[in-house]
Amino acid sequence: MTDTRTLTPEVSGSALKPVVFKTALITLFAVLTVVLSFVPGQIQTSEKGVYLAAMGVIWAYFVIKTILKKGENNPDIALMILSAFSLWELLFRIKNVGNPVFTPPLENVFQVFWNDRQLILQGIGHSLFILAAGFSIALILGNILGMIVGWFKRLNDDFTPIAKVLSPIPPMVYTPYLIALLPNFTSASIAVIGFGMFWPTFLGMINRVNAMNQRIIDSAKVLNVNTFTMLFNIILPYSIPSIVGTLKIQLSTIFMVLIMAEMIGATSGLGFFIKKYSDYADYTRVLAGIIIVGIVITILNALADLAEKKLIRWKAV
Repeated sequence: MTDTRTLTPEVSGSALKPVVFKTALITLFAVLTVVLSFVPGQIQTSEKGVYLAAMGVIWAYFVIKTILKKGENNPDIALMILSAFSLWELLFRIKNVGNPVFTPPLENVFQVFWNDRQLILQGIGHSLFILAAGFSIALILGNILGMIVGWFKRLNDDFTPIAKVLSPIPPMVYTPYLIALLPNFTSASIAVIGFGMFWPTFLGMINRVNAMNQRIIDSAKVLNVNTFTMLFNIILPYSIPSIVGTLKIQLSTIFMVLIMAEMIGATSGLGFFIKKYSDYADYTRVLAGIIIVGIVITILNALADLAEKKLIRWKAV
């Protein structure tokens, strides 16, 4: 009989090697990035505290992720991010390659997060409010009306051609007209989000109903269920995995539409923040705004992934 006690340390040691190697590699790149920030350069920088804190957060996130996944994750993203920061430091701050107006030191960019924290938080809150309002309206109405239209053949024949024409139209096309038509920019932005998402959602739900497994429909008809039960107890639950699965793509696309809309006529929001300071050629704040948009999108995508795993448990298995 094999002595399992002699195998345990060996297996544990082999499993530990990728964790140690990848953690050390990420740490090495993080240390290099931090060290470069202390190298004297030709461009002056503001306080380094926020920049160093950000490097610490990035390092901790990827190291913890490596430990939790027992070294099975790929460290390439962490290494690319840290390498990009190091290269930026070397070229644009230390060597002063290019125009410092367009390539400010990252220390100054990250310091904006602290100096303008109140304005940034207000912008994030305003953008997320508009996104949540328009997204929720379009998601609920698009799926419910699409389900009803998809079920009734006459409605299907009438509205599907209209949806096919309107769904490919970019939401930004509506923006100037809605801004002029509606009383304020907030209501116009919600309408832009709603129009931009409603028609693809509406058409997508019609297609899901048309593509349903006929055996499910026939089984329900044998049980003589009424229309309400057919729609909300059979068709809607059947469609939920597909609806949730497309949320992440829709969310990212609509958020980008919102940012562009805010650059046209808003007085608050992340798009307004970027546009305002680009008009003053303050590209330090412009870059900070772009980074914030990326962070918000990443968090929204992570929440969409979490919702998919929680709501569609059979897909997470």
